[in-house]
Amino acid sequence: MAEVQPGKWRARARYRFADGKSRQIEKHAPSKAKATVALKHALTTIEAARGGELKPATHLRALGQRFLESRRELGRSEGTLETYGYAVTAHITPRIGDLSVAEATPERLQKFLNAVEKEAGPGAAKNCRSALSGMLGLAVRNGALSHNPVRELERVTQRKKKGSAAIPLDELPTFLERVRADEKLVEWDTVDLITFMLASGWRVAEVCALEADAIDFAAGTASVVAQNVRVKGKEIVRQEFAKTDKSARTTHLPEATMSLLRQRHERLRDDTGLIFPTPLMRPRDPSNTQRELRDRRESLGYPGLSTHAFRKTVATILDKAGLSATEIADYLGHENPSMTQDVYMNTLRGSSKAAGVMGASLQGLI
Repeated sequence: MAEVQPGKWRARARYRFADGKSRQIEKHAPSKAKATVALKHALTTIEAARGGELKPATHLRALGQRFLESRRELGRSEGTLETYGYAVTAHITPRIGDLSVAEATPERLQKFLNAVEKEAGPGAAKNCRSALSGMLGLAVRNGALSHNPVRELERVTQRKKKGSAAIPLDELPTFLERVRADEKLVEWDTVDLITFMLASGWRVAEVCALEADAIDFAAGTASVVAQNVRVKGKEIVRQEFAKTDKSARTTHLPEATMSLLRQRHERLRDDTGLIFPTPLMRPRDPSNTQRELRDRRESLGYPGLSTHAFRKTVATILDKAGLSATEIADYLGHENPSMTQDVYMNTLRGSSKAAGVMGASLQGLI
């Protein structure tokens, strides 16, 4: 504190900002008391004056809501929004929501993620890490942080789940006989859906969203243009874009499969444009469809069966016929052919047309 000239006092102090750097702050006033008050006010409000819409003092609970709003504005899928929303509301807000942006240090965030992984599993921890990265990235872009602390956190390693095995090809006739004879699967109108999946290799969410407008009966093709997802509070939502860019694809199908689609369309066209609706003509829930199969797999004689087994069966058929990893990835809608090779098959060799192979392999079964 000093009187720099008659009637002019200077009050100054060093302030350590959220970025860790100390800077000198000073205020002038006509009296010692007024200069002191001005300096104190500056020190208590200086952080709030920095940056854009978000500040270093913004709490993570408020930042989480702003982050979710930004994802909606960018048009992210309903499934993605639900995943982020659950991470924010179920984990981040209750546990660390009272921390300010400036207090979200790598040490605190790592302890939080470790606790989530221990109590809710690596999947939940991974979703929380992704949400935090987006949240604090938003803070960086608004000038509230100099860098994103999530970059310094350890990666969450998810344990690989043992997937369903493909149905042995020599057992396909018996398997389909059992499916068609199962009274519950017939009642739920799930038989044709299973048959279609065994020919197309589509994901169950893609099959549930298939509409007649996406089928070219003359060309013998069907296109993946949407997938059904369950969203809390909205029930089933038809998401008008596929899981990945590679997922949005047009599949050439065997003649028998096209005939199945044509028959279903002609039977259902007066009630719905969907090809595989529920018996009540409503959009089919992929999760319910998977549960139906789980309920019946013991009776079918395949206790480990899931809808994913049908995609693996298709990959096995195409692999044995000599298609390349790229050709099989295109048919299944995989972004990366190496994933197809690592997860779905053993060896890859040669090349041929997928639709023709599937037609020949399933001849007399569909």
